[in-house]
Amino acid sequence: MLFGEPERTRYDLNLSVFSIPVRVHPMFWLITLLLGYDLGDVASVLTWILAVFASILVHELGHAMTMRAFGFEPWIVFYGLGGQTSYQPGYHVHSRGQSTWGQVLISAAGPIAGFLLAGLLLLGLHAADHHHVDLNAGVLRLLSFMFFIGVVWGILNLLPIYPLDGGHIARELLTRLSARHGVDLSLWLSIITAAGLAVIGLVWGHNWFIAMMFGYLAYINYTILQATRRGW
Repeated sequence: MLFGEPERTRYDLNLSVFSIPVRVHPMFWLITLLLGYDLGDVASVLTWILAVFASILVHELGHAMTMRAFGFEPWIVFYGLGGQTSYQPGYHVHSRGQSTWGQVLISAAGPIAGFLLAGLLLLGLHAADHHHVDLNAGVLRLLSFMFFIGVVWGILNLLPIYPLDGGHIARELLTRLSARHGVDLSLWLSIITAAGLAVIGLVWGHNWFIAMMFGYLAYINYTILQATRRGW
C-alpha cells in the first residue's frame, strides 16, 4: 500500500525470490512490530512478523508473476503497512498487460494469491487434523496468523481506494468507461469509500487506527484529485 517507492537506505534487506528483486525497507519491520507488539511474549511477536512478511510476499508475488507472464520485469518493495510490485512501463509497450484487462488482472492477482494461500493453509490444517498430526503451538500460531493476514489483507486490498489494488482496478474500469472522467470518478470513489470507513471505524468500532488510516487515504486521494484538476 504505497504511493511511491521509499528512498534506499543502508539498512534495507535485499534478496531475490524466483529471480525477482525484493527490497525490504526497515520501516516495514517497525510498523509490523508496532502492529503486533501487544501479542505478549517475544515468540508470538516474532511469529507475527514472520507471518506478515511471508503473507505479503505471497501477495506481491501474485502481482509479480502475473507481470512476468505479460513479459514485464517486476521488482518488489516492502515498506510501511505493506508492499508494492512495480515494473518499468517503458518496456513491452505492446504487451497485453498494458491493456485495461491486463492491468485489472495484474492488480487482482495479489489478493487472489493471498486467498489461495489461505485456502491451502485451511486444507493443510484439515488434513493434519484428519490424520491426527499434532502440530506444535508455534506452527499453529504461524499458520493461523498467515490465514488471517491472507484473508484480511486480500479483502482490504480489494476496496476501491487508491493506491490499494481495488483502487487500481476501479481506475482502470472507470477510465475504460470514460476516458475523460474516469480518473476523477475513481478518485471520488476512493475518497467517499475511505472517508466512510474512517467514520465507521471511529464511531462504531472506536478504532483510532482504522479511522486514521482510512482518513489519511481519503485526504491523500483528495489532494491527488486537486492536483489532477490543476494539471499537476
